[in-house]
Amino acid sequence: MSRRRSGLLLSLLMLSVAPTLFALTVEEVSNELVCRCSCGLVLEACNHTGCGSAIPMRELVKQKVEAGESKEQILEYFVAQYGEEVLAAPTKRGFNLTVWIAPFAVIVAGAVLIALLVSLWVRRRATAAVGSAVGDVSDRRTEVEQRYERIFEEELNDFE
Repeated sequence: MSRRRSGLLLSLLMLSVAPTLFALTVEEVSNELVCRCSCGLVLEACNHTGCGSAIPMRELVKQKVEAGESKEQILEYFVAQYGEEVLAAPTKRGFNLTVWIAPFAVIVAGAVLIALLVSLWVRRRATAAVGSAVGDVSDRRTEVEQRYERIFEEELNDFE
């Protein structure tokens, strides 16, 4: 019976703690926004003493979180107020999707280009190696042919 009570007690404890574990925090939202004081830091990391932008923005985020607004709603509010520049990362839609895709596309295109250039280089080296081997054989043929021509001419002169 003791195990059952402790299990029930643990379950009740977890249920009471769970909402706070998954609740939206001011820090979570502040890490998605950029401070407007032109320091270039994320709102949560802005460390300017008495910053005229960070303090009111954090307070507004705190009020909206306490009011029960979702992260998306709060971010949409700030985008409506300040434009998309207030977001720490660009949205993944519209033209901004290019910002997310372009680096990977450039990397893939570069890898394909390098692979093509390397294969072309290897083929040229192989062709050059075969060509030089053929050249060596033709040089030897001419040497052999020259030797036989001399022998032929000598025998022809002896015959006459």
